[in-house]
Amino acid sequence: MWSKTNIISTVILSSVLLTGMLFIAAGPQDSDIEREALLQDSARVEALGQALDLEGLEKVATELEKKWFPKNKEYYGHMVLQVCNTFTSRDFNNHRQYELARQYALLALDKSYGLEQNNRIPIEVEFRLLMYVRQSALASTKYLQSLGQKDDWPNQRREEAKLYFRTLDWLERAIDPNWDPNDPSLVFPRPPAGVDRFAIGMSPENIKDPNLRAEYEAALEEYRQRHKRHSEQRRLRRLKKEDLPILQKHLLRLYSGPLFDSKKLETEELQQDLAKHIKDEKIRAIILDGVKNRLLEESKPKPKAKPGFRERTETRRRSI
Repeated sequence: MWSKTNIISTVILSSVLLTGMLFIAAGPQDSDIEREALLQDSARVEALGQALDLEGLEKVATELEKKWFPKNKEYYGHMVLQVCNTFTSRDFNNHRQYELARQYALLALDKSYGLEQNNRIPIEVEFRLLMYVRQSALASTKYLQSLGQKDDWPNQRREEAKLYFRTLDWLERAIDPNWDPNDPSLVFPRPPAGVDRFAIGMSPENIKDPNLRAEYEAALEEYRQRHKRHSEQRRLRRLKKEDLPILQKHLLRLYSGPLFDSKKLETEELQQDLAKHIKDEKIRAIILDGVKNRLLEESKPKPKAKPGFRERTETRRRSI
């Protein structure tokens, strides 16, 4: 049975905020102590943001970054994401706040890329951290055009683009093409034969026979793993549908010089940079095709916005 702390933590940590901060749904495998510590650290970051204490936030951010990486990679990713969100969503009246967000996002991504795939920070978090390092998306066209004239621009662009490549590579490798969204095996297991009186979803503790209880526990664990895999595949597909176009748009802008207007694609340069960072030719082709399709979408005429209340009122007034 979950404690009251577990329930409260799950409610708080499973919230997805519109600001871009994503927190996890804490599971029973995570310790109560770690969850409570995460909530306390989250509250510290929030308090410093509300107080507009940039110096204090930077100090705590450094402390928490070092604290959570060796303890829990998933919690680490979410904590850094909250720190970056706090740096950028508050008005500290100091331009350093944006550079600090980029600095901590880069640090977390670099550490994640160095880990085995099954131990990296959640891919959803990587996607959102990329939003804090996208210099090309935030820079003015004029500024990018000036960068594009410099001799080291190809290297500078490659350094930024490789961040996108590594996360997109993981996304494509993690998606199972054979996944069945209507998998019939995702049925909650019944207690084994020999258990006379039972209810679906009953706790193993209610089975007295140790052998039957162990058999039921094994069936429950197998179900949890199947359900986890099923939920993961559904999340990956939602991520690809909803968030991937944003990253594709940023890549398109990077590789649409010298005007950086997203109206052309430097295909050869993009292929060369992809080859430097992604070994799988099939995945390179998927990423390239995705950016090409984004170019086509960006080239389509944009539908005219529907007139608002003020415009409709003015039109009606003139017709009288």
